[in-house]
Amino acid sequence: MFNVSNLTHAPLAGPRSILRQVQLFARLGAHPQGQTLSQLCSGMSLPKTTLFTMLKVLESANYLSNDDGVYRLGAAAVALGASMAESPRRNFPSCAEGILENLRQRTGETGFLAVLTPDRLFCKYVAVVETDNWLRFSVKLGSQKPAYATGSGRAMLAYLPNSELETLLDSFRFERLTVKTVSSRRALVAGLKEVRKHGVSTVDSGTVAGVVSVAAPIFGADGQVSAAVSVGGPTARLADRLTTVQQAVRDAAEEVSRILGFRGEWPHMQSGK
Repeated sequence: MFNVSNLTHAPLAGPRSILRQVQLFARLGAHPQGQTLSQLCSGMSLPKTTLFTMLKVLESANYLSNDDGVYRLGAAAVALGASMAESPRRNFPSCAEGILENLRQRTGETGFLAVLTPDRLFCKYVAVVETDNWLRFSVKLGSQKPAYATGSGRAMLAYLPNSELETLLDSFRFERLTVKTVSSRRALVAGLKEVRKHGVSTVDSGTVAGVVSVAAPIFGADGQVSAAVSVGGPTARLADRLTTVQQAVRDAAEEVSRILGFRGEWPHMQSGK
């Protein structure tokens, strides 16, 4: 953790100093090759004397390194960043509860968070926020459904590495849960291509007749798909506003991804074929 005692007696101590230190870490994090004092002064609009004092204090505490006048993040800063990045992952799915509640309010439908089971064949629902509508789609917390048949499952399958997906495609037993459940490898592959094209998975009556699921992938700090966020509701109520609901789900998925430390372009196009 950040050892504030090292900075207590620094000439720049105070609320503004703390903000400048965070801004300095952010700038050096964005420039891993390092920055000189002049470059930092220009980029942060600070006087050299002010910034030089800050740099020396942080360097003495191992939060910065200095190699011939080029400053980079030090070991202590890297450890701090790793700890901060790991914290949301340890708190998943609770860290996304507010986003899920906002999604419920925005769409008027039940919101879900799901992950793939270790064998990748099923999606497991790890968080549920139900709508107040008397006619609603409900899923029991902790329940599992075939990944190929659900919006959440397909949102995650679409972004698995191609080699892993190929193995899974050979493992699925395409059981018809409704007359609209995807029933072949070819149909599933076509559906996954659409997910990657639009960044959202929309499945009508995949596991329950008359229910639409709209889901989008969640990515972790390592760039790998880690979960999915979705809403589900009666087809008759969602059919005329799918575009609006899809955007709300995409927004929620990106928000959760950012909380988990994902910094790339969303949706991540790792499995593009």
